[in-house]
Amino acid sequence: MKEGLQAAWPIALGYFPVAVAFGALGAQAGLGYLWIQLTSLLVFAGASQFALVGLLAQGVPPLLAATLGLLLNLRHAFYGPALRPYLKGGPLEAFLLTDEVFALALRALPGLPPGERRGYFLGLGLGAYLSWNLGTFLGALGGQGLLAWPGVGEALAFALPALFLLLALPHLKNPAALLAGGAALALHLLGQTAWGLFLAGVIGFLWPGKGGRP
Repeated sequence: MKEGLQAAWPIALGYFPVAVAFGALGAQAGLGYLWIQLTSLLVFAGASQFALVGLLAQGVPPLLAATLGLLLNLRHAFYGPALRPYLKGGPLEAFLLTDEVFALALRALPGLPPGERRGYFLGLGLGAYLSWNLGTFLGALGGQGLLAWPGVGEALAFALPALFLLLALPHLKNPAALLAGGAALALHLLGQTAWGLFLAGVIGFLWPGKGGRP
């Protein structure tokens, strides 16, 4: 686990500012500190959490907001099969699985001895989880003042996409990754981002042989 925790530092650095922004936006939307922190502790899914806060702020019923947030995370259903050859996961591994943890794990796990893979993955996930929750805590307490500075909100929002792009670069030699990324980008440009993510997941899942994995 120690090696995974050490390898999680790029994810932790990327998560922290975004989590600060989430905590600040949650407080700005009128959510209590406890509820903001519980969201990060129990959900641990950035896009879903931002969507949840936005919907609640607009008066959407909590159950409907939670359902929409869950739908946003359906892409994770495609991550498990991709990691399955290297890791026999359970509920804890599924909870700690995020886009960035998946990208780093998919690159590192094949090169590790089978007996070390679970500990490495849990270390990755734990590092990401701790960073996300610490950022949420600090953002909920005092991030609103920070977001009031010109350009700070935009910079925080850019941190996570930049991190994911950096982690995805080593996979660009993989034809399945190129095809899936191209399809997702094309549909995004057509205004169909959700369908693009779905199609990319299907391509990666159905790609024959070892083409879908690095």
